[in-house]
Amino acid sequence: MPDAKIAAKRSLALLFSLVTAPHARDVVLLYHSIGDGPLALPQRAFADQMDWLHATGTVVPLMDLLATDARQRSRVAITFDDGYRSLHRFAMPVLAGSPAMPAAFLTTGWIGVADRRASAREHGHYPGEQFLLWREVEELAAARWAIGPHGVEHLDLIVQPDDCIDVELKRSRSAIETTLGVCLPVFAYPWGHHSARLRRRVAEAGYSHALAGAHGPVTARSDRFAIPRIDVTRKYSLDDFKAIVRGDWDYLGWYQRARLAWRAGR
Repeated sequence: MPDAKIAAKRSLALLFSLVTAPHARDVVLLYHSIGDGPLALPQRAFADQMDWLHATGTVVPLMDLLATDARQRSRVAITFDDGYRSLHRFAMPVLAGSPAMPAAFLTTGWIGVADRRASAREHGHYPGEQFLLWREVEELAAARWAIGPHGVEHLDLIVQPDDCIDVELKRSRSAIETTLGVCLPVFAYPWGHHSARLRRRVAEAGYSHALAGAHGPVTARSDRFAIPRIDVTRKYSLDDFKAIVRGDWDYLGWYQRARLAWRAGR
């Protein structure tokens, strides 16, 4: 049976596309798991998306995209959150040889040394997943993946006290630096949630940017500590994916930002 929510989104996207003119735009895509997990994007679908992106010649490293805004052509950066084993097993082979490797943001407290940890849905993880080991993180880095922090425990930081926020920001970055010797100066908010207080703590911790979860393009007016990202789910067809990158689904960002503003203001 067709998914009614996806059908409704497609209809709204078609209407939205009729009233917006095509233009150069930068977007950051957000993935979580690739493979055969309950919520994972199948590897074949991921490969098809990457093939299409690379055929358009628009894929760039995240830091390149954040350094300058789009001029004549659209650009896309690829990111992953949480740090599931599927990045190493299924995503890395698809992206082998890519000129613009993705950025993986790790929930460092769940990354194992010898023993692999299983995901826990109550912590906001994807179900049925396992986390990376640090040696696999090293292999991703050796394959030119950029690695950044996503907190230690995947907490919703907008409801945490300042001392907890500071620990999450500092320890997650330190864990990556200790292992790899380098860490992206970008923080990815767990759950995509942020508030004015949290954005201020991230800036004070020395990060250059922070990634949020609202749908939409990155523009010269984007807050450096609330960079929008487009979450790509297994329910999207390849045609949906192309329309999302093109901008036809940008209307979703209005709803997502309004919902976050309500939550952060409670």
